[in-house]
This record gives sequence, structure tokens and C-alpha cells, in this order.
Amino acid sequence: MSNIPDSTTIDEIDRRILAILAKDPRIPYSDISHELAEEGFELSSEAVRQRVTSLLDVTTSFFLLRPDAHEWEIVLVTVRTEGGTGAKADVFEAMSEMSFWFVGSGFGTVDIYAHATVSSTAEVDRLVNDVRELEAASEVDYFVETGRSTAVEQYLRVE
Repeated sequence: MSNIPDSTTIDEIDRRILAILAKDPRIPYSDISHELAEEGFELSSEAVRQRVTSLLDVTTSFFLLRPDAHEWEIVLVTVRTEGGTGAKADVFEAMSEMSFWFVGSGFGTVDIYAHATVSSTAEVDRLVNDVRELEAASEVDYFVETGRSTAVEQYLRVE
């Protein structure tokens, strides 16, 4: 049995590797191997390297700095759309061209949500108003982050 996951499967070992890397992205493969061994997973440093290489093909690395340590804010904008077929796609495409660094589309109580980094409340107003001006954007709400708790283990489902 190979220690290398296929390109679409993330198993328990992969989740644990990702959790370790989330805490210390510069940790040597040998140290990851030792941490995994303490949890009952025996992998060589080379096997860890191969798994990390495979994981890099199916993940997006992202480092989210805490805005309270800088002179900028993170704003979340949510949008409900109306206008029939293509309305959601039109708003999604338009927002993807704005200064958001993440735009997501799905289903639920909102159709689209997006994150941006802004340097002032005036910039929040400008960005939110730009979204509100989109023809198919029927409801636009926003949230400026003032605090954060992050639990990558919950995201990765590491027990």
C-alpha cells in the first residue's frame, strides 16, 4: 500500500500533516514524521515529503494576517441576487474583478460572499456601494472583522 494519496483523497494522515504545517509552515519533514509517529502513524521523512508535495497539488496555501496587528481591516460582504438565470454568475464575475481577495458562490441564505482587505471605513463604504450598484445584487450586507478565533483542527477535522 502506497503512502502517497491519490490526487483527490485527503485521509487522516494528510489532515494531521496539514494541521502540523498550519501551526509551523517551516517545520522539517523529519519533525513531522516524529509528530506523526507519536500519534501512531509511521511515515519516513521521504513519505511525508511526498504527501506534502501531493497536498500542494490539491490545496491552496493561505496566510491570513491578523488585522489588529496592522493598519487595515478585513471586510466580509454578502450578497443576495435576483434577476433570473445568470444573475448570480454575473454578480460573482463582477465581484471577482473588484478588490476582493476571495469570492465564493453557493447556496443558503446568501448567494455570494467575499472578503477584502481595506485601509479605512471610507474604503469599506466604496467597496460595498460598488457591489450595491450591481444590477442583480438585491441585498448587500457587510461585516468588518474586529476579533478572530481560529481552529484549523476543526476545518481539517483532526481529532
